[in-house]
Amino acid sequence: MSDRIYQRSYRLKNPRVNFYCPLCSTARSFKHSPKLSPYQYVQLGFSSLLMVSLGWKVMEVYSLIFPCALWAGMEFWIRARFRKEIPCPHCGFDASWYKRDVKVAKKLIQEFWSKSE
Repeated sequence: MSDRIYQRSYRLKNPRVNFYCPLCSTARSFKHSPKLSPYQYVQLGFSSLLMVSLGWKVMEVYSLIFPCALWAGMEFWIRARFRKEIPCPHCGFDASWYKRDVKVAKKLIQEFWSKSE
């Protein structure tokens, strides 16, 4: 019976990581990874090739900046999407803030509980 207290009814289909929240002991999982997958590298390669080939007639050698810009943009997007998943939706615990500054993490948890009450 005590195991059901910590289990939530909603589950992700294909989670990347399963774990328990260190503060509220709720079963959690991440759907996204903070790193590029092999499929995303292929997407990045094809889109870079397309952008360079389209821009070559106009920009020539300067069109080689497109792969760098696409890679940076994709990395930023993937990491931002992952950072959105880190805070616990049940107790407000954010492991990334806890790792950086414990006082700020405690303040964020108190703000979460004051909003939910």
